[in-house]
Amino acid sequence: MLERGVTPDNVTFSTMISCARMCYLPDKAVEWFEKMPSYGCSPDDVTYSAMIDAYGRAGNVDKAFSLYDCARTEKWRIDPVTFATLIKIHGQSGNYDGCLKVYEEMKAIGVKPNMVIYNTLLDDMGRAKRPWQAKKNYREMISKGSLPRR
Repeated sequence: MLERGVTPDNVTFSTMISCARMCYLPDKAVEWFEKMPSYGCSPDDVTYSAMIDAYGRAGNVDKAFSLYDCARTEKWRIDPVTFATLIKIHGQSGNYDGCLKVYEEMKAIGVKPNMVIYNTLLDDMGRAKRPWQAKKNYREMISKGSLPRR
């Protein structure tokens, strides 16, 4: 692309970052994200959401939560995949209250949980040895019409 004189724009960067994230290449997503300013591009909601997920997958938890804090402050649109990542990060670090906090924040801004989020949350509550919380989340999942598959 660059060899042909085509300069990347925000759409190009968002696409490349999202593709890298979905292909489990979080380091490439970070690389593309960090190149944006040198091409005169500024990240948007979609890019930031993808980067929260990419930083989480790359193990850069501080960056992921720093961007999430900005997202909450500036009211960016965050997708369910990103919330699942944030819940997973908290769970992996043993911060089970953090899992629930992100989950409640997600619902408060109107993002509907999907099966990935429910499964991540149920798994984390099991690891936390909180069967009452897992049961509560399971009942909520069923009441919202999300049925587990066998």
